Formats: sequence, C-alpha cells, structure tokens
Amino acid sequence: MDLNQLLHAHQLAKTGHARAPDRASRAAYADTLTILATRIRSLREDSGADVSAARFVVGEPVADYQDR
Repeated sequence: MDLNQLLHAHQLAKTGHARAPDRASRAAYADTLTILATRIRSLREDSGADVSAARFVVGEPVADYQDR
C-alpha cells in the first residue's frame, strides 16, 4: 500500500472505532489502528520524513521518554 492508501484505511478504522457498539469491536479497531499507524510511520521514515516529532496519526505506540 502507498501512503495515501494507508492513511485512507487508517481513517476508516478511526471511524469504525468511534462507531463500534461494544468494547470487543473497539478493541479490534484499536489493534488495526496500531498496525496501520506503525506502517505509516515506517513508510514515512523510509521515505526520509522527520519522524522524531510527536505522533503523526492516532494509534501510534508511544515510545518511552528514555527512548527518544
């Protein structure tokens, strides 16, 4: 997937998470958000973008303070 496709899928997952009727459904969307956010960050990093700043999209794992 290219970056636009990943961002689109991420947005759909965010919408699904917001509309999920129960905790189990929200948890599934949360996992999807994390996977997509990680792929987005990796793709941005591989293309030379500055990824040292705060999270770019919702769902990115937050690094420990010492890891920054």
